Amino acid sequence: MRLIVIGLLLFSVFVDGAGYWYRIANHYPLSGPVAGLPPNFSGWQLYIHKGLDLSGGSLLIYKMTGPTPQGQSESNVQQREIAIITKRVDALGVSEPQVQGQGSDRIEVQLAGVSAAQAQSVIGRTAKLVTTVWVPDSSITGGPFPGYEPKLTALTSEMFTDANASLGQSGSGWQVNVTLSSQGANIMNKLSATAYSAAQSCTTSGSASGCPQGRITEWLDLTQSDINNWNTVGSQLYQETGKGGKLVTDPSVSSSSLGSSFYISGTGINESTAKNLAIDINSGSLPMNLKLLESTDVDASLGASSVRASLLAGLLGLVVVIIFMISLYRLPGLLASAALIFYSGVVLMIFKVYPVTLSLAGLAGFVLSVGMAVDANVLIFERFKEEVRAGRTVGAAVEAAVRRAWPAIRDSNTATIITSMVLYFVSSGEVKGFATTLIIGVLCSLVSSIIVTHNLLNIVLGFGRFRSRWLLGVERG
Repeated sequence: MRLIVIGLLLFSVFVDGAGYWYRIANHYPLSGPVAGLPPNFSGWQLYIHKGLDLSGGSLLIYKMTGPTPQGQSESNVQQREIAIITKRVDALGVSEPQVQGQGSDRIEVQLAGVSAAQAQSVIGRTAKLVTTVWVPDSSITGGPFPGYEPKLTALTSEMFTDANASLGQSGSGWQVNVTLSSQGANIMNKLSATAYSAAQSCTTSGSASGCPQGRITEWLDLTQSDINNWNTVGSQLYQETGKGGKLVTDPSVSSSSLGSSFYISGTGINESTAKNLAIDINSGSLPMNLKLLESTDVDASLGASSVRASLLAGLLGLVVVIIFMISLYRLPGLLASAALIFYSGVVLMIFKVYPVTLSLAGLAGFVLSVGMAVDANVLIFERFKEEVRAGRTVGAAVEAAVRRAWPAIRDSNTATIITSMVLYFVSSGEVKGFATTLIIGVLCSLVSSIIVTHNLLNIVLGFGRFRSRWLLGVERG
């Protein structure tokens, strides 16, 4: 057990200190992500993630408008809208964006470090799936297929009723399973029959690899204006989604009748791209629009002053508690203060590694958990003093004190954890952040008071010179 405590202590010192040392030495800012910043475990950058109220940013509230798609519940549509918005804001590089539902028809978006105007331009865009075929045009000299340009078809995004990502039947690759409405299936069957026939002709003539007329292509937000300027923009638009182009997929048709359900696969589709593609297709199939109800820019200067005030209050409170513990319990109080510092370091380490997005409410939860850690130590020390007065040896008094105080500590902390979990699951935003930090803090306080303080008492009180009643804070009866 002592080795575990020492390991946690060393790891927390490493996490809490190494990153800041590197930042200071290389003149990097002390907060926020930094390219190439070690330590970096499995892609984690270890720093405190600040919430919207601490770093500034934007708060937007949207209302879903329009009729609910047939066969889909409003809650399911809301979750799909949330997934779409989350994917869009991820492109902004926002740290810990918060996108969550309010009721059944509203969506709240909190983006740290992004202005409301910038957020609206990304969230409010319409991502519509556009289906094209390739047709000959001798005037086309640019684009991926000189002599051919894309042509819009009658298959519209509203005809895609569902898309989901899954492993292929062989289990070796990912695919996107697509479902069309009956109207969409009829159109797709006609398109696939024409494209399959063209693909077979190309194969017969030995030119299958360069057979655009044998393909059915899906795009995001491709417009007729893009097609009219194909010589200029075609090569740029014909790129992977997310790299500047609008292309979703461009497969050669392998069946003359794709029907209402088919799948999209290929060497470039992995788990991540398959799930993103399913989101893009689903986004095109959602007819419900988003109406902006509220848009607020949060000032970062308010967050900075609040952080300074909170940290100062927390530090002052910690100093007062340490002075109180040492003056009242003397040597045990000093050991408890050491355990409290250990506790604070471990909690900050967890906040970075997990990571936890800290808001003002989250800081309040952390400070409250510090008080609960002290409360557990007080129970142990009072029991210890009673055992010593009853005539037990110091070693036996320590063991009896921890054993007898444990039920009270366990029950009080369990009640706090249960209450915090209820807050976490039924609330949102800052209240959920408060519950998260409080749960982590209470769990760590149990380790600090029962394991760390217990072991420190056993180690230090093993030396006879530290067993005087005055040092132990035990008055003679």
